[in-house]
Amino acid sequence: MAVTVKQLSKDLILTFERINEQGKPVSEARRVRNFKVDALPEDLHEVAMKIVALSEQSCEDIGMQDVSTISAL
Repeated sequence: MAVTVKQLSKDLILTFERINEQGKPVSEARRVRNFKVDALPEDLHEVAMKIVALSEQSCEDIGMQDVSTISAL
């Protein structure tokens, strides 16, 4: 059985660190969806840095995830 993969978009995943009510650090992930399939990692990083600059929290990690569908032929 042959399977095809169709890439739909890319998501940017930002992990921020914040302090909870007990004063302990907590990681919080935020996802920004629907970037173009052909978006370069450098472009996504630049967007992420602009989002981080607007945030009042420190960013621990920046990730990228491909969103795809698979179907059998």
